[in-house]
Amino acid sequence: MTAQLHRPADDLVVAAVSRRQVEVATLDYRRALKHLDREGRPQAEVARVLGVSQSALSQSLKAARKVPEAVPGFSGAGPYEICQRYSLGQLTRERLIEELGRWEYTPIPEPEWLEGIVASPGPGSWREVQKAHREGLIDDATYDEVAERKNAPAS
Repeated sequence: MTAQLHRPADDLVVAAVSRRQVEVATLDYRRALKHLDREGRPQAEVARVLGVSQSALSQSLKAARKVPEAVPGFSGAGPYEICQRYSLGQLTRERLIEELGRWEYTPIPEPEWLEGIVASPGPGSWREVQKAHREGLIDDATYDEVAERKNAPAS
């Protein structure tokens, strides 16, 4: 039996992927809690099934109420979440490109130097795709294809 070498770079990749998995799982968990709350499920029952105290569930529900819903017809609440899900293998490349290609992006103030003065573009802007690209959630070819679709004239 050969001893496996420890590779710090592998640890970094594992940590990055694990962080994304936790972020997406947290969104899914909080959305599910929010839906259960809206349905009127008794907190005592939900807490028992989840194996948490009622006070812990109450705290989680406070956070859950702030989580935006996924946009109907899309895999997330914004372009960044869609890219996260793609990077975790939850979406095909084709679906990612299709969703990001038809997303109605929040306009970014022009000129860009106004960003510090004018309100931030907020969720749903092209900046989320840029961030996802910068963080390696999508590769250059995917970014370029989405940008082409985004900038293509409507037919």
